[in-house]
Amino acid sequence: MEIRAVDGLLKQRLSPQRGERGDFLQELGRFVQWVNKEQQKSDSIREAVLRGAEIPLHQMVIEFEKARTALNLLIQVRNKLLEAFQELNRMQV
Repeated sequence: MEIRAVDGLLKQRLSPQRGERGDFLQELGRFVQWVNKEQQKSDSIREAVLRGAEIPLHQMVIEFEKARTALNLLIQVRNKLLEAFQELNRMQV
């Protein structure tokens, strides 16, 4: 069995690749879309229950909590981005 160092592999995987410049914004956009879909799923389940649909209670609670957790995560990401922006504005050039 051959033992090799993983330093080179880690540097290769952690270093940004060419063409990845806009990936953060794209991922952020996908994340916002995902949160929106979770909210819409939660709303559709709520509306279905109000119309009299037979949806198990545990499924409703799980979907509501997923939507709530996703929204809370989005709020925390927004707060961290605002903190980083404010910190950059405070830096002297």
